[in-house]
Amino acid sequence: MIRGGDAYRSGHRRRAKQYGAAGSFDRWDVMLRFDRQKGRCHYCGEVLELVGRNKFQVDHFIPLSRGGANAMNNIVCACPGCNRAKGSKFPWDFRPARFDVGCGRDD
Repeated sequence: MIRGGDAYRSGHRRRAKQYGAAGSFDRWDVMLRFDRQKGRCHYCGEVLELVGRNKFQVDHFIPLSRGGANAMNNIVCACPGCNRAKGSKFPWDFRPARFDVGCGRDD
């Protein structure tokens, strides 16, 4: 179970409102995404931690600042390193190899 869910949701809601992004998600949506990703970072494939200093982070696949929605279909779970490095980049600019044909991203 994810603890502190209200903390990250309130931050995402505040930023979504700032950018005028539609949608919302809750901790159950995050856990569904975590399970769908088999507990691995969406970008690098590293095993994600549920607690501790390197706990996974919720990332907007299409950044809110670039027109992305604040909805479940636009969130992924990422390791802190990838989430920080990606910042407000589009995912195909951050990790272009993840979008090559046959890369296995949809497995």
